[in-house]
Amino acid sequence: MIDRKILHNISYLGVTNVANLIIPLVVLPFITRVLGPAQFGQYAWAVSAGTLLGLICDFGFNWSAAREVAIHKEDRQRTAAIVAEAYMVRGLLFSLALLVIIALWSQLPHSTGVGAVLSFVPLIAFCNLLTPPWLFQGLEQFRIVVFSSMFGRLAGVIGIFALVRQPEDVGLAIGLTAAGAMLPGLVTFRFLARHYGDVLRLPTIAAVKARLASAWRIFAADLVIQIYTMAQTFLVGLLGGPVAAAQYNIGDRCLNAGKGFLAAITQAAMPRVANLAVTDPAAGMRLIRRVMLMAGSVGLAGGLVMAFGADLLVMWVFGPDFMESARVLRILSPVPILVGVGSCFSSLYMFNYGENRLWALMLKIAAATNFGTMLALHLLGISMHISAALAVVAAESFVFFLAGYRFLHAQRRFR
Repeated sequence: MIDRKILHNISYLGVTNVANLIIPLVVLPFITRVLGPAQFGQYAWAVSAGTLLGLICDFGFNWSAAREVAIHKEDRQRTAAIVAEAYMVRGLLFSLALLVIIALWSQLPHSTGVGAVLSFVPLIAFCNLLTPPWLFQGLEQFRIVVFSSMFGRLAGVIGIFALVRQPEDVGLAIGLTAAGAMLPGLVTFRFLARHYGDVLRLPTIAAVKARLASAWRIFAADLVIQIYTMAQTFLVGLLGGPVAAAQYNIGDRCLNAGKGFLAAITQAAMPRVANLAVTDPAAGMRLIRRVMLMAGSVGLAGGLVMAFGADLLVMWVFGPDFMESARVLRILSPVPILVGVGSCFSSLYMFNYGENRLWALMLKIAAATNFGTMLALHLLGISMHISAALAVVAAESFVFFLAGYRFLHAQRRFR
Protein backbone atom coordinates (compact mmCIF):
# COMPACT_ATOMS: atom_id res chain seq x y z
CA MET A 1 0.00 0.00 0.00
CA ILE A 2 1.03 3.62 -0.61
CA ASP A 3 1.30 5.15 2.86
CA ARG A 4 -0.94 7.88 4.26
CA LYS A 5 1.51 10.76 3.98
CA ILE A 6 2.04 10.17 0.27
CA LEU A 7 -1.73 9.93 -0.24
CA HIS A 8 -2.17 13.21 1.68
CA ASN A 9 0.43 14.89 -0.51
CA ILE A 10 -1.27 13.53 -3.62
CA SER A 11 -4.54 15.00 -2.35
CA TYR A 12 -2.94 18.39 -1.67
CA LEU A 13 -1.42 18.48 -5.12
CA GLY A 14 -4.69 17.18 -6.50
CA VAL A 15 -6.47 20.22 -5.05
CA THR A 16 -3.97 22.47 -6.82
CA ASN A 17 -4.37 20.61 -10.07
CA VAL A 18 -8.16 20.66 -9.87
CA ALA A 19 -7.81 24.43 -9.50
CA ASN A 20 -5.38 24.44 -12.43
CA LEU A 21 -8.04 22.62 -14.44
CA ILE A 22 -11.02 24.71 -13.38
CA ILE A 23 -9.44 28.17 -13.37
CA PRO A 24 -8.26 28.05 -17.02
CA LEU A 25 -11.61 26.62 -18.09
CA VAL A 26 -13.26 29.59 -16.39
CA VAL A 27 -10.95 32.35 -17.62
CA LEU A 28 -9.93 31.10 -21.07
CA PRO A 29 -13.41 31.28 -22.66
CA PHE A 30 -13.59 34.91 -21.51
CA ILE A 31 -10.07 35.93 -22.46
CA THR A 32 -10.09 34.21 -25.86
CA ARG A 33 -13.28 36.02 -26.82
CA VAL A 34 -12.16 39.40 -25.48
CA LEU A 35 -8.66 39.32 -26.96
CA GLY A 36 -9.31 37.36 -30.16
CA PRO A 37 -6.93 34.84 -31.79
CA ALA A 38 -4.06 37.27 -32.55
CA GLN A 39 -3.87 39.00 -29.15
CA PHE A 40 -4.60 35.78 -27.29
CA GLY A 41 -1.66 34.29 -29.19
CA GLN A 42 0.52 37.13 -27.87
CA TYR A 43 -0.79 36.50 -24.36
CA ALA A 44 -0.16 32.74 -24.61
CA TRP A 45 3.32 33.29 -26.04
CA ALA A 46 4.34 35.74 -23.29
CA VAL A 47 3.09 33.45 -20.50
CA SER A 48 4.83 30.46 -22.10
CA ALA A 49 8.11 32.38 -22.58
CA GLY A 50 8.02 33.78 -19.04
CA THR A 51 7.31 30.37 -17.53
CA LEU A 52 10.12 28.83 -19.57
CA LEU A 53 12.53 31.60 -18.52
CA GLY A 54 11.64 31.01 -14.87
CA LEU A 55 12.28 27.29 -15.25
CA ILE A 56 15.65 27.97 -16.89
CA CYS A 57 16.66 30.34 -14.08
CA ASP A 58 15.66 27.68 -11.55
CA PHE A 59 18.66 25.74 -12.90
CA GLY A 60 17.15 22.28 -12.57
CA PHE A 61 16.66 22.60 -8.82
CA ASN A 62 13.23 21.02 -9.16
CA TRP A 63 15.27 17.81 -9.64
CA SER A 64 18.60 18.22 -7.89
CA ALA A 65 17.55 20.35 -4.91
CA ALA A 66 14.32 18.40 -4.35
CA ARG A 67 16.28 15.17 -4.05
CA GLU A 68 18.93 16.78 -1.82
CA VAL A 69 16.34 18.33 0.50
CA ALA A 70 14.53 14.96 0.70
CA ILE A 71 17.76 13.27 1.84
CA HIS A 72 18.77 16.00 4.34
CA LYS A 73 15.36 17.26 5.47
CA GLU A 74 16.10 16.52 9.13
CA ASP A 75 19.20 18.75 9.00
CA ARG A 76 17.89 22.34 9.22
CA GLN A 77 21.28 23.94 8.62
CA ARG A 78 21.94 21.85 5.52
CA THR A 79 18.46 22.55 4.16
CA ALA A 80 18.87 26.29 4.77
CA ALA A 81 22.19 26.25 2.91
CA ILE A 82 20.57 24.51 -0.07
CA VAL A 83 17.84 27.16 -0.19
CA ALA A 84 20.24 30.11 0.14
CA GLU A 85 22.57 28.81 -2.56
CA ALA A 86 19.67 28.06 -4.90
CA TYR A 87 18.15 31.55 -4.50
CA MET A 88 21.54 33.12 -5.21
CA VAL A 89 21.98 31.07 -8.40
CA ARG A 90 18.44 31.90 -9.52
CA GLY A 91 19.03 35.61 -8.91
CA LEU A 92 22.27 35.63 -10.90
CA LEU A 93 20.73 33.78 -13.84
CA PHE A 94 17.66 36.02 -13.86
CA SER A 95 19.85 39.14 -13.92
CA LEU A 96 21.76 37.84 -16.94
CA ALA A 97 18.54 36.86 -18.72
CA LEU A 98 17.06 40.30 -18.06
CA LEU A 99 20.00 41.98 -19.79
CA VAL A 100 19.57 39.73 -22.83
CA ILE A 101 15.83 40.43 -23.02
CA ILE A 102 16.38 44.19 -22.80
CA ALA A 103 18.85 43.95 -25.68
CA LEU A 104 16.38 41.91 -27.78
CA TRP A 105 13.47 44.20 -26.95
CA SER A 106 15.41 47.24 -28.16
CA GLN A 107 15.80 45.62 -31.60
CA LEU A 108 12.24 44.33 -32.16
CA PRO A 109 9.12 46.21 -33.31
CA HIS A 110 6.94 46.99 -30.29
CA SER A 111 3.56 47.20 -32.00
CA THR A 112 3.04 43.72 -33.53
CA GLY A 113 3.96 40.07 -33.04
CA VAL A 114 5.88 38.79 -30.04
CA GLY A 115 7.85 42.03 -29.71
CA ALA A 116 4.72 43.72 -28.39
CA VAL A 117 4.71 41.53 -25.27
CA LEU A 118 8.40 40.63 -24.85
CA SER A 119 8.81 43.16 -22.04
CA PHE A 120 6.35 41.17 -19.88
CA VAL A 121 8.39 37.95 -20.06
CA PRO A 122 10.84 38.80 -17.22
CA LEU A 123 7.93 39.89 -14.99
CA ILE A 124 6.33 36.45 -15.29
CA ALA A 125 9.67 34.72 -14.66
CA PHE A 126 10.43 36.89 -11.60
CA CYS A 127 7.06 36.18 -9.97
CA ASN A 128 7.42 32.44 -10.60
CA LEU A 129 10.92 32.43 -9.09
CA LEU A 130 9.69 33.78 -5.75
CA THR A 131 8.52 30.31 -4.72
CA PRO A 132 10.80 27.21 -4.72
CA PRO A 133 8.33 24.31 -5.14
CA TRP A 134 11.21 21.84 -4.91
CA LEU A 135 11.75 22.84 -1.25
CA PHE A 136 8.24 21.80 -0.26
CA GLN A 137 8.46 18.71 -2.45
CA GLY A 138 11.65 17.60 -0.68
CA LEU A 139 10.16 18.33 2.75
CA GLU A 140 6.92 16.52 1.78
CA GLN A 141 4.97 19.59 2.95
CA PHE A 142 3.03 20.50 -0.19
CA ARG A 143 0.06 21.89 1.73
CA ILE A 144 2.07 24.99 2.72
CA VAL A 145 1.92 26.49 -0.76
CA VAL A 146 -1.03 24.62 -2.27
CA PHE A 147 -3.74 26.97 -1.09
CA SER A 148 -1.72 30.17 -1.48
CA SER A 149 -1.00 29.20 -5.10
CA MET A 150 -4.65 28.50 -5.71
CA PHE A 151 -5.87 31.75 -4.14
CA GLY A 152 -3.14 33.75 -5.87
CA ARG A 153 -4.23 32.46 -9.26
CA LEU A 154 -7.86 33.08 -8.38
CA ALA A 155 -7.09 36.71 -7.49
CA GLY A 156 -5.40 37.16 -10.87
CA VAL A 157 -8.43 35.68 -12.64
CA ILE A 158 -10.81 38.01 -10.80
CA GLY A 159 -8.63 40.92 -11.90
CA ILE A 160 -8.81 39.75 -15.53
CA PHE A 161 -12.61 39.50 -15.41
CA ALA A 162 -12.87 42.95 -13.82
CA LEU A 163 -10.35 44.89 -15.92
CA VAL A 164 -9.70 43.24 -19.30
CA ARG A 165 -12.23 44.56 -21.81
CA GLN A 166 -10.64 44.74 -25.29
CA PRO A 167 -7.77 43.30 -27.38
CA GLU A 168 -5.57 46.27 -26.44
CA ASP A 169 -5.68 45.04 -22.82
CA VAL A 170 -3.39 42.08 -23.61
CA GLY A 171 -0.56 43.59 -21.52
CA LEU A 172 -2.87 44.03 -18.54
CA ALA A 173 -4.01 40.39 -18.85
CA ILE A 174 -0.40 39.20 -18.84
CA GLY A 175 0.46 41.35 -15.80
CA LEU A 176 -2.53 40.07 -13.82
CA THR A 177 -1.62 36.48 -14.68
CA ALA A 178 1.93 37.04 -13.43
CA ALA A 179 0.69 38.70 -10.22
CA GLY A 180 -1.02 35.46 -9.20
CA ALA A 181 2.39 34.04 -8.22
CA MET A 182 3.03 36.80 -5.67
CA LEU A 183 0.95 35.28 -2.85
CA PRO A 184 2.74 31.88 -2.70
CA GLY A 185 6.02 33.83 -2.80
CA LEU A 186 5.04 35.77 0.30
CA VAL A 187 3.95 32.57 2.03
CA THR A 188 7.31 31.01 1.18
CA PHE A 189 9.26 33.89 2.69
CA ARG A 190 7.19 33.67 5.89
CA PHE A 191 7.82 29.91 6.06
CA LEU A 192 11.57 30.38 5.59
CA ALA A 193 11.75 33.12 8.22
CA ARG A 194 9.82 31.03 10.72
CA HIS A 195 11.57 27.69 10.27
CA TYR A 196 15.04 28.59 9.01
CA GLY A 197 15.53 32.24 9.90
CA ASP A 198 18.10 31.51 12.59
CA VAL A 199 20.26 29.33 10.30
CA LEU A 200 19.88 31.08 6.94
CA ARG A 201 23.13 32.66 5.83
CA LEU A 202 24.29 34.46 2.70
CA PRO A 203 26.20 31.79 0.73
CA THR A 204 29.86 32.20 -0.09
CA ILE A 205 31.10 32.54 -3.66
CA ALA A 206 32.72 29.12 -3.33
CA ALA A 207 29.41 27.55 -2.26
CA VAL A 208 27.57 29.13 -5.18
CA LYS A 209 30.23 27.88 -7.62
CA ALA A 210 29.97 24.40 -6.11
CA ARG A 211 26.17 24.51 -6.44
CA LEU A 212 26.45 25.51 -10.10
CA ALA A 213 28.96 22.75 -10.78
CA SER A 214 26.97 20.03 -9.01
CA ALA A 215 23.64 20.95 -10.60
CA TRP A 216 24.93 21.63 -14.12
CA ARG A 217 24.35 18.18 -15.62
CA ILE A 218 20.85 17.88 -14.17
CA PHE A 219 20.10 21.45 -15.32
CA ALA A 220 21.09 20.52 -18.87
CA ALA A 221 18.76 17.53 -18.78
CA ASP A 222 15.99 19.59 -17.18
CA LEU A 223 16.38 22.28 -19.85
CA VAL A 224 15.88 19.58 -22.44
CA ILE A 225 12.68 18.50 -20.68
CA GLN A 226 11.37 22.07 -20.79
CA ILE A 227 12.20 22.43 -24.48
CA TYR A 228 9.93 19.56 -25.46
CA THR A 229 7.25 19.97 -22.78
CA MET A 230 6.95 23.64 -21.78
CA ALA A 231 8.39 25.48 -24.78
CA GLN A 232 5.98 24.31 -27.46
CA THR A 233 3.80 27.42 -27.47
CA PHE A 234 6.94 29.57 -27.44
CA LEU A 235 8.33 27.77 -30.51
CA VAL A 236 4.99 27.67 -32.33
CA GLY A 237 4.64 31.42 -31.82
CA LEU A 238 8.14 32.09 -33.14
CA LEU A 239 7.78 29.90 -36.23
CA GLY A 240 4.06 30.01 -36.94
CA GLY A 241 2.86 33.34 -35.55
CA PRO A 242 0.42 34.34 -32.80
CA VAL A 243 -2.69 32.68 -34.32
CA ALA A 244 -0.99 29.28 -34.57
CA ALA A 245 0.30 29.78 -31.01
CA ALA A 246 -3.26 30.47 -29.85
CA GLN A 247 -4.65 27.30 -31.47
CA TYR A 248 -1.88 25.13 -30.08
CA ASN A 249 -1.98 26.75 -26.65
CA ILE A 250 -5.65 25.91 -26.10
CA GLY A 251 -4.97 22.22 -26.71
CA ASP A 252 -1.76 22.32 -24.71
CA ARG A 253 -3.47 23.98 -21.73
CA CYS A 254 -6.19 21.34 -21.69
CA LEU A 255 -3.53 18.64 -21.83
CA ASN A 256 -1.49 20.25 -19.07
CA ALA A 257 -4.55 20.50 -16.84
CA GLY A 258 -4.88 16.72 -17.12
CA LYS A 259 -1.13 16.17 -16.77
CA GLY A 260 -1.34 18.11 -13.53
CA PHE A 261 -3.12 15.16 -11.91
CA LEU A 262 -0.32 12.87 -13.08
CA ALA A 263 2.29 15.29 -11.77
CA ALA A 264 0.56 15.28 -8.38
CA ILE A 265 1.05 11.52 -8.16
CA THR A 266 4.70 11.39 -9.23
CA GLN A 267 5.74 14.56 -7.34
CA ALA A 268 4.23 13.25 -4.12
CA ALA A 269 6.08 9.95 -4.52
CA MET A 270 9.40 11.45 -5.66
CA PRO A 271 10.96 12.33 -2.24
CA ARG A 272 9.98 8.96 -0.76
CA VAL A 273 11.41 7.07 -3.73
CA ALA A 274 14.60 9.17 -3.56
CA ASN A 275 15.00 8.21 0.11
CA LEU A 276 14.18 4.54 -0.41
CA ALA A 277 16.56 4.29 -3.37
CA VAL A 278 19.35 4.89 -0.82
CA THR A 279 17.98 3.09 2.24
CA ASP A 280 15.83 0.22 0.82
CA PRO A 281 16.01 -0.03 -3.00
CA ALA A 282 13.64 -3.01 -3.26
CA ALA A 283 10.94 -1.16 -1.30
CA GLY A 284 11.44 1.84 -3.58
CA MET A 285 10.82 -0.32 -6.66
CA ARG A 286 7.65 -1.71 -5.11
CA LEU A 287 6.45 1.83 -4.45
CA ILE A 288 7.16 2.80 -8.07
CA ARG A 289 5.03 -0.11 -9.31
CA ARG A 290 2.12 0.96 -7.11
CA VAL A 291 2.41 4.55 -8.23
CA MET A 292 2.53 3.35 -11.84
CA LEU A 293 -0.86 1.65 -11.54
CA MET A 294 -2.43 4.82 -10.19
CA ALA A 295 -0.79 7.12 -12.76
CA GLY A 296 -1.57 4.77 -15.64
CA SER A 297 -5.26 4.64 -14.73
CA VAL A 298 -5.51 8.43 -14.54
CA GLY A 299 -3.61 8.81 -17.81
CA LEU A 300 -5.82 6.34 -19.64
CA ALA A 301 -8.98 8.12 -18.49
CA GLY A 302 -7.63 11.51 -19.52
CA GLY A 303 -6.59 10.26 -22.96
CA LEU A 304 -10.05 8.84 -23.65
CA VAL A 305 -11.68 12.15 -22.72
CA MET A 306 -9.33 14.03 -25.05
CA ALA A 307 -9.83 11.60 -27.94
CA PHE A 308 -13.63 11.49 -27.89
CA GLY A 309 -14.62 14.79 -26.29
CA ALA A 310 -12.31 17.28 -28.03
CA ASP A 311 -14.84 18.82 -30.44
CA LEU A 312 -17.54 19.27 -27.82
CA LEU A 313 -15.09 20.69 -25.26
CA VAL A 314 -13.55 23.25 -27.61
CA MET A 315 -16.83 24.37 -29.19
CA TRP A 316 -18.58 24.75 -25.84
CA VAL A 317 -15.75 26.35 -23.90
CA PHE A 318 -13.70 28.34 -26.41
CA GLY A 319 -15.98 28.94 -29.38
CA PRO A 320 -15.83 28.23 -33.14
CA ASP A 321 -12.77 30.43 -33.75
CA PHE A 322 -10.64 27.84 -31.94
CA MET A 323 -11.89 24.57 -33.46
CA GLU A 324 -8.39 23.81 -34.76
CA SER A 325 -7.53 23.28 -31.10
CA ALA A 326 -9.81 20.20 -31.12
CA ARG A 327 -7.52 18.64 -33.74
CA VAL A 328 -4.56 19.39 -31.48
CA LEU A 329 -6.31 17.71 -28.54
CA ARG A 330 -7.10 14.55 -30.51
CA ILE A 331 -3.50 14.24 -31.68
CA LEU A 332 -2.28 14.71 -28.10
CA SER A 333 -4.69 12.12 -26.63
CA PRO A 334 -2.04 9.34 -26.26
CA VAL A 335 0.19 11.66 -24.21
CA PRO A 336 -1.50 11.26 -20.78
CA ILE A 337 -0.95 7.48 -20.65
CA LEU A 338 2.57 7.84 -22.07
CA VAL A 339 3.43 10.47 -19.45
CA GLY A 340 1.60 8.78 -16.58
CA VAL A 341 3.46 5.49 -16.88
CA GLY A 342 6.59 6.89 -18.55
CA SER A 343 7.30 9.32 -15.72
CA CYS A 344 7.41 6.39 -13.31
CA PHE A 345 9.95 4.69 -15.55
CA SER A 346 12.09 7.79 -16.06
CA SER A 347 11.59 10.34 -13.26
CA LEU A 348 11.03 7.88 -10.42
CA TYR A 349 13.23 4.95 -11.46
CA MET A 350 16.03 6.17 -13.75
CA PHE A 351 16.64 9.47 -11.95
CA ASN A 352 16.82 7.89 -8.48
CA TYR A 353 18.45 4.53 -9.23
CA GLY A 354 21.79 5.53 -10.69
CA GLU A 355 20.87 5.86 -14.37
CA ASN A 356 21.31 9.64 -14.45
CA ARG A 357 23.64 9.64 -17.45
CA LEU A 358 21.31 7.56 -19.58
CA TRP A 359 18.34 9.57 -18.27
CA ALA A 360 19.99 12.82 -19.36
CA LEU A 361 20.98 11.40 -22.76
CA MET A 362 17.48 10.01 -23.28
CA LEU A 363 15.94 13.41 -22.64
CA LYS A 364 18.36 15.12 -25.02
CA ILE A 365 17.44 12.66 -27.76
CA ALA A 366 13.74 13.20 -26.97
CA ALA A 367 14.18 16.96 -27.32
CA ALA A 368 15.99 16.47 -30.63
CA THR A 369 13.17 14.16 -31.75
CA ASN A 370 10.61 16.75 -30.74
CA PHE A 371 12.24 19.71 -32.42
CA GLY A 372 13.36 17.72 -35.47
CA THR A 373 9.88 16.31 -36.02
CA MET A 374 8.27 19.71 -35.59
CA LEU A 375 10.65 21.41 -38.01
CA ALA A 376 10.48 18.62 -40.60
CA LEU A 377 6.68 18.62 -40.61
CA HIS A 378 6.61 22.41 -40.79
CA LEU A 379 8.96 22.37 -43.82
CA LEU A 380 6.63 19.82 -45.44
CA GLY A 381 3.84 22.39 -45.22
CA ILE A 382 1.97 21.13 -42.15
CA SER A 383 0.66 23.90 -39.89
CA MET A 384 2.80 24.63 -36.84
CA HIS A 385 0.11 23.81 -34.29
CA ILE A 386 -0.37 20.35 -35.84
CA SER A 387 3.38 19.80 -36.28
CA ALA A 388 3.99 20.65 -32.63
CA ALA A 389 1.33 18.23 -31.40
CA LEU A 390 2.71 15.35 -33.50
CA ALA A 391 6.22 16.17 -32.28
CA VAL A 392 5.12 15.90 -28.63
CA VAL A 393 3.65 12.44 -29.24
CA ALA A 394 6.86 11.31 -30.97
CA ALA A 395 9.09 12.53 -28.12
CA GLU A 396 6.92 11.10 -25.33
CA SER A 397 6.71 7.74 -27.12
CA PHE A 398 10.50 7.56 -27.31
CA VAL A 399 10.88 8.27 -23.57
CA PHE A 400 8.15 5.77 -22.68
CA PHE A 401 9.70 2.86 -24.57
CA LEU A 402 13.36 3.45 -23.68
CA ALA A 403 12.72 4.18 -19.97
CA GLY A 404 10.24 1.31 -19.83
CA TYR A 405 12.87 -1.08 -21.18
CA ARG A 406 15.36 0.05 -18.52
CA PHE A 407 12.76 -0.35 -15.77
CA LEU A 408 11.77 -3.85 -16.86
CA HIS A 409 15.44 -4.82 -17.15
CA ALA A 410 16.02 -3.64 -13.56
CA GLN A 411 13.29 -5.85 -12.12
CA ARG A 412 15.69 -8.80 -12.00
CA ARG A 413 17.93 -6.97 -9.51
CA PHE A 414 15.17 -6.03 -7.07
CA ARG A 415 12.98 -9.10 -6.81
